Amino acid sequence: MAAASSFSAAFYSGIPLIDLSAPDAKQLIVKACEELGFFKVVKHGVPMELISSLESESTKFFSLPLSEKQRAGPPSPFGYGNKQIGRNGDVGWVEYLLLNTHLESNSDGFLSIFGQDPQKLRSAVNDYISAVRNMAGEILELMAEGLKIQQRNVFSKLVMDEQSDSVFRVNHYPPCPDLQALKGTNMIGFGEHTDPQIISVLRSNNTSGFQISLADGNWISVPPDHSSFFINVGDSLQVMTNGRFKSVKHRVLTNSSKSRVSMIYFGGPPLSEKIAPLASLMQGEERSLYKEFTWFEYKRSAYNSRLADNRLVPFERIAAS
Repeated sequence: MAAASSFSAAFYSGIPLIDLSAPDAKQLIVKACEELGFFKVVKHGVPMELISSLESESTKFFSLPLSEKQRAGPPSPFGYGNKQIGRNGDVGWVEYLLLNTHLESNSDGFLSIFGQDPQKLRSAVNDYISAVRNMAGEILELMAEGLKIQQRNVFSKLVMDEQSDSVFRVNHYPPCPDLQALKGTNMIGFGEHTDPQIISVLRSNNTSGFQISLADGNWISVPPDHSSFFINVGDSLQVMTNGRFKSVKHRVLTNSSKSRVSMIYFGGPPLSEKIAPLASLMQGEERSLYKEFTWFEYKRSAYNSRLADNRLVPFERIAAS
């Protein structure tokens, strides 16, 4: 059977499916980012042993008594959190670890809570982040090529920079036994939101619950696949492409019987980086839809908002009437 050459032939339960090793990957990535802001990647080059090792270490941590886990919290901003999401009253059926991607910033004292061998977790996290960061950089370079931008690393250099403000999050959604009593009502594990950064790289175990919002406002469930990765366009990338790429709104629903563990790498630029539509993507008389801002300004604004807020509104240019 011949390899599929058209975009429409490569889908995974309604989600664009992209083989990163395929010659047409860059065109398919651009199309997915324009139409959905979300896609699944295979042939990603991240060794399965790195994925399995980190999931195993994470599961061990979340299995500890609450009092032991709380020694790593509250997150300020890094550390262990439980149910509280952010500073503005959002809650969910979730506990999590938020880590700096510069592993030397995560102190030995913090890592010592992870049992007898904290270096094992440090190594698992470090190896995983390194591999996923490289994959994110490759995807961002394919995006630039697909957009016919001359500077291939125009996006990737921001997340590969030593000063990049990227973060790594491990979420654990315990089974929610009260779901039966709710008579089928959905219980929110993590409320609807977009990611403020440039790109998010997500994977989970084989438990469902992750959903994305389509342009018409309908939610679709994303079937889990523990060996593959899912890519979200973030707000910053939407701005840099002047709205051509869509920052996808997503959420997580709980499961009544199974635990869900997910790992997300949020690729962010350096704090002082100016975010604005790229001149090379502006055509003819096309105007910028957004005011220029630094990542520090946007991050501060985003984290002072509620999860479901449209965080880009304050940075949009008002069209002259």
